[in-house]
Amino acid sequence: MQAQFEMWSMFHYFMVVFPFVLAVILYIFTRDKAFAVKRRVAIAMGIILVGILATRQIYVFGTDGLGPEVFPFHISHFANILLLIVAINPNLRVTSAIAWCLAVPAGLAAVVFADALETYSNVLSIRGLSYILGHMLIVATGLYLLLTEMIRIDRRALLKAYAIVVPLYVLSVIVNNWFTDIFNEQSNYLFTYAPGSAAPLVYLYSLGSDITVAGVTFNPVYILSLTIIGAVVMFLMYLLAKLWYVRQDSNL
Repeated sequence: MQAQFEMWSMFHYFMVVFPFVLAVILYIFTRDKAFAVKRRVAIAMGIILVGILATRQIYVFGTDGLGPEVFPFHISHFANILLLIVAINPNLRVTSAIAWCLAVPAGLAAVVFADALETYSNVLSIRGLSYILGHMLIVATGLYLLLTEMIRIDRRALLKAYAIVVPLYVLSVIVNNWFTDIFNEQSNYLFTYAPGSAAPLVYLYSLGSDITVAGVTFNPVYILSLTIIGAVVMFLMYLLAKLWYVRQDSNL
């Protein structure tokens, strides 16, 4: 069976809405259950996420050989792993902060700006299905973890998350250049090499131009703009979490 993806089709709207519906339904059915039950649900969702990722990576390696896409360094790739870790141990506040404030909005952005799916000749392929199911489940799992307060972050955890994410962001610029040279294939971890097909990032990229420093090629205006936007999004996600905590505490 073959199918092509079309932006802003009924199926695309379904992709955007479904993660929220799934998370809310699971929350409603488990909110009065013991914490252990909620945790088992979250762990099951995390295991499915990692299973989707593993299936994709094995398929990519089997069809294309070793290359940048085999390494799980994209935001959505390590999001799967982070969310499972949080489900297993909700006490990891910094991991929770990175998962909720960075990975979940990145997953949602991939669902909303899903232009990349239009390049697939068949979205019912392993790559197409892993993109669709993986990103929807990232959003649903992250939201469920927040609603059940397994994700519980504070300002200190957010600041530590920034301290971890920023060096990784800078490192991705270097790694993208290295991997592009090593594999003769564009590597684009954290979207620091190029904006992909997402319209907002394409606009940011057009504001500047590439320069090369010490053999590393990058667009400084784009990189700086993306850094600022990322920091703001993480802070807004933190505020959203705090609002939920306040609402829950007021209901006690």
